[in-house]
Amino acid sequence: MKKICLLITSLLLFAACTRTPMAEWTEGPAEDDGRALNTLVLHHVTKGSRVWFQELFDSKTIVEGPAINHYQGTSWYIDIPSNGTVTLKYYGRPLPKQSWAPEGFVIQRKGMADMPVQVNYHFIQHPKNTADDDFICRYEVQPGDIIPQVKRIKYGTEPLEPSENLPNGWYRITIDENGTPTIDSDDEEGTFYAQITLNKLPRPLQPMTIEDWPDNQYRGFMLDVARDFRNVDEVLNVIDLMAQYKFNVFHFHIGDDESWCLEIRDLPDLTDFGGHHALPDWNLQETEALKPTPNGNVGNKTYFTGEEYKQILKYAWERHIAVIPEFDAPGHSRASIKAMQAYERRTGDASYRLQDPADTSHYWSAQDFTDNVLSVYLPSVYTFYGKVFDEVIKLHQEAEVPLLAIHIGGDEVPDGAWANHDRKAMKDLFTNNMLQLAEQRGIRLAGWEDIAKGIEPETLERLKQSLYFVNIWTGKGMEGIPCVLSPATNNYVDLAYSADPEELGLFWAGYVDERMTFSMNPKEYAGDIVGVSAHLWSEQLRNFDDVTFQMLPKSLGVAERAWNTTSPGDFNRFYSIIVAREMPVWKELGYRFKTR
Repeated sequence: MKKICLLITSLLLFAACTRTPMAEWTEGPAEDDGRALNTLVLHHVTKGSRVWFQELFDSKTIVEGPAINHYQGTSWYIDIPSNGTVTLKYYGRPLPKQSWAPEGFVIQRKGMADMPVQVNYHFIQHPKNTADDDFICRYEVQPGDIIPQVKRIKYGTEPLEPSENLPNGWYRITIDENGTPTIDSDDEEGTFYAQITLNKLPRPLQPMTIEDWPDNQYRGFMLDVARDFRNVDEVLNVIDLMAQYKFNVFHFHIGDDESWCLEIRDLPDLTDFGGHHALPDWNLQETEALKPTPNGNVGNKTYFTGEEYKQILKYAWERHIAVIPEFDAPGHSRASIKAMQAYERRTGDASYRLQDPADTSHYWSAQDFTDNVLSVYLPSVYTFYGKVFDEVIKLHQEAEVPLLAIHIGGDEVPDGAWANHDRKAMKDLFTNNMLQLAEQRGIRLAGWEDIAKGIEPETLERLKQSLYFVNIWTGKGMEGIPCVLSPATNNYVDLAYSADPEELGLFWAGYVDERMTFSMNPKEYAGDIVGVSAHLWSEQLRNFDDVTFQMLPKSLGVAERAWNTTSPGDFNRFYSIIVAREMPVWKELGYRFKTR
């Protein structure tokens, strides 16, 4: 009997020890002082473990439980003092969105593999937002109505007088009384866009003549995969959506603080380290990989091999979409900095060093990093970028796809970087050295508007010679510089549709829905405008459903404005066409999208 009791006791202890850890997080209401008391309960954790999580807000006051320690950016950890259940109560700022709640919980224990933890949330219930009356469809959709809308259309069999001085991409579709279409165009682009239009027209085809062309030769969509990685198939799905709405440039944001997402064959540490994520060691050092991103993708591959990148290039080019890769620098460079530190530890070779070990700078970046700026005065920085440029050029050559430009970012270098160096001189040095790399290789550069500001006049003139474009995200355009309109207030489609707390997204530049994207008027912007672009940053994305939800339908307003600088019809017509023509297609394809 005693043996049986001991056996039962042992089994119970074993069961208790092997229960799956989990977390529960409960949102507290806002109090008079503007703080909210939240509760975090960790179940079935083991003493001596460390629990990690990510949270957008960084203001915490512990009321009950072990300390919550801050590591880097949005990373926090808790050292577990006892077995079983651990309860913490802490004050933080109230959540403006449920998507800002802590996430990516992972348990770390010495000598054991890191373990992701399921988390259950208990949010405060808020009243649902009601649909805006302005989104009610009041327009009777006609057979020739598609997105983006066509320039000219005439129903029946009477001829449509031809236009003159037409740009690349012009086409004409003539449908006779038998429903037989004929396509006329002066180039392959026009033929491709005519076929896209023809495929969108409802069957049976009615007699009509359509004449159409793009107002802008640059019609871009940017996808950020550095914050939340999307695999090849998902990227190809995004390209398919772009083609359907006649975007022709895929701005591929693949190098940032959180990840380096392209294999550089001569620098394997860039992806072996900078394209993987793991918890830091117990001394808070990233020894094997970068720290996890908010979605907790510990141990996952978050980069494209050279072959995968070439697959993307070819797939896009077949759909008349050029790929412009972006490696953001000299800020937003934490992943490459840390990866090259790992390379130096492994090889002893400092020839690709990106950050000076003697640098005493103190700064805080827009995304809460304190170590993400290149030491631009080091010659090794340009040895590194020369290697990157050479590999990108080679990959495009192997794919037989043109490389229009390499985007080098140039935005958001935090104040305090480059201690003991003149800030303007450092920016000038970086710009000139990157220009030298581009000039030597016969390629062009692109950047955010910041890259063309605060530099010497002679540097600016040199930049203009190699500059493909700058993205205008805050200003009103620049004279003498090719500008792609990318205003955050209208074209950042990662921003939330509305203030609904259950809805995904940030709102630092306001809320962006299809009305905001549609309302952006390129004619209000000064400077040399060459195009329009939508931008999908991924700090808040966690899966492909999130991607399509943020794209659809709001990115169609950018597609409309990129194709038609002044769009025919009003917003109600535009939205009615989306509801009647586009939403049924998205539903059939299984895409998640925003409805009203």
